[in-house]
Amino acid sequence: MAVRVGRPVSDHTLQAYVRGEPAPIVFDLSSHQGSWVVLFFYPGDFTFICPTELAAFARRHREFLDEGAVLLAASTNSCFSHKAWFETDPRLAEVRYPVISDSLRELSSAFGVLHEDGAADRGTFIIDPGGVLLHMSISEHDVGRSVDEVLRVLRAFKTGAMCPADWAPGDPTLTSDDDWLGKVFPDLVGPELESLGERAEKVTFAAGDTIVAEGDPADRFYVIARGEVAISRRTPEGDEVKLAKLGRGQFFGEVGILAETRRTATVRAVGDVDLIALSWREFQATLERSDRAERGFSEIAKERIALAR
Repeated sequence: MAVRVGRPVSDHTLQAYVRGEPAPIVFDLSSHQGSWVVLFFYPGDFTFICPTELAAFARRHREFLDEGAVLLAASTNSCFSHKAWFETDPRLAEVRYPVISDSLRELSSAFGVLHEDGAADRGTFIIDPGGVLLHMSISEHDVGRSVDEVLRVLRAFKTGAMCPADWAPGDPTLTSDDDWLGKVFPDLVGPELESLGERAEKVTFAAGDTIVAEGDPADRFYVIARGEVAISRRTPEGDEVKLAKLGRGQFFGEVGILAETRRTATVRAVGDVDLIALSWREFQATLERSDRAERGFSEIAKERIALAR
């Protein structure tokens, strides 16, 4: 069944050409969960428009990395074809991202871009860190895509907010503090949601600040209104293990409250961060009034507890 926006993407074991590697690399698409993924299909090697697109993505590769995104190209050509083309065409000399060989046509078929001639249409897909497809665009072979637009859409989704037409980084979004809380507690509406927003505390942390430390009392729940946070934990040997990054509209701090235990991980601000904080009593009382949120938190808490082990 072809992928659909808003649904998890099925896993695939992939083979890809990477410049400088002595042989094709093999990896699972699911191995990139925890990161944003930008996957783009192109019709084929040794063509006319495709090298202009591949080179354009290469010029902006650093920007995708800065957004925490993995960039993957794919066509139905073999890795041998990729190697022959990418290492002889000077236009492709700066391509450093993996180029998938979908010679069995399974990936292009699953993503709905397999053309009747056996090549792939120009398809662009953005997958969030949880493995859910958020964006797809597909066009015929004759017109190349805009890398600027792919980056714009990625950055818009990363805000976690409602972005109006022609939104660009730095422009205001249409999401208020109440909207962030409304996403987390979907059963609360109107005056009840407004009242919760008034009782919530707005707190700010600078880049590098520790927001919660592993082992601390679990006294507050947080929703991210601006910025990103990094979550990590310590192994028994004392090594720090990075678990995930969270951005606008996402939340943390619920595990210790629900499990009635101390903090299971450390959370630090990646850049400047604005948070909406609820006391543990306010969080528990609000959860009792939002049945959908209670069920959702239960599943998320189980996943995060398993991740922290």
